[in-house]
Amino acid sequence: MARDPMSVSDARTATKTGQFADLYPYLRIGTGPKTLLVIPGLGDAMFDGEYGRQETWFFKQLFDGFLDEYTVYVVSRPRGLADDYFVEAMAQDYARVLESDTGSASVLGLSMGGLIAQEVARERPDLVERLVVGVSGCRLAANGRPLVRQLRSFALEEDWIALRSHLYEHMFTGVRGRLYPLLSRTAGRLQPPTPAAPGDVVTSLDAVLEYDGSDRLGEIEPRTLVIGAAEDPFFTEAILRETHAGLPDSQLAMYRDGKHGVFLEKRAGFTGWIRRFLEGETARVPQQP
Repeated sequence: MARDPMSVSDARTATKTGQFADLYPYLRIGTGPKTLLVIPGLGDAMFDGEYGRQETWFFKQLFDGFLDEYTVYVVSRPRGLADDYFVEAMAQDYARVLESDTGSASVLGLSMGGLIAQEVARERPDLVERLVVGVSGCRLAANGRPLVRQLRSFALEEDWIALRSHLYEHMFTGVRGRLYPLLSRTAGRLQPPTPAAPGDVVTSLDAVLEYDGSDRLGEIEPRTLVIGAAEDPFFTEAILRETHAGLPDSQLAMYRDGKHGVFLEKRAGFTGWIRRFLEGETARVPQQP
């Protein structure tokens, strides 16, 4: 019997929110036969942990192209992090989510999430089908460290408007790179970031500053896509290439004209490369996608 087209469409974009183990807030999008676990970056500590209408809309737009084939889980860290909750401990928690709640999956880590995703894949390759390190690498670039320390100082002062504006300056290019920081400092004051636990932002930035997985890349077994932008000040072209070279089985996709927010500025191309990689297609290195 033919299925109702409306019910198929509804299932494709269906969402659910909750908490795994009463600790890890999550957003589930779609009901596809495969599973994609998304580990978000610093922004995860910058909101209250409740996936409301705005957060749901954002992730549905970002992962729309995956929903015919995948059930997408965006999984947050707990709120109220311990001061010594570094990347390795975060990875252990995500491994527990994979083992107990989602099952084995392809894993996509964005920015700070890419650091965590590497450790998950290194420690539990049996749970990671394919790995995507998005706008991230084996460690923070040297010239990105002062930028992250500046973000940390804003976090200590709980100046979320300044933190977001400063981050935008290094995320976007062209008109966006000029406009978004300005809007954040002006109209954005009407809707500032709302961390549930302000200390989580400091802890997250400390974890980024502390992490260096360059000497462990050879232990990562799952096939990996390293995808980022050459002008990213946090994970530079040199870091992307070092990460790619150190992995036993990897591909590199690098945008020449993007920064840390390339996954937003070039969303269709960025997610398209990831989809093709997850489906097993051999990718060439994009120069100007």
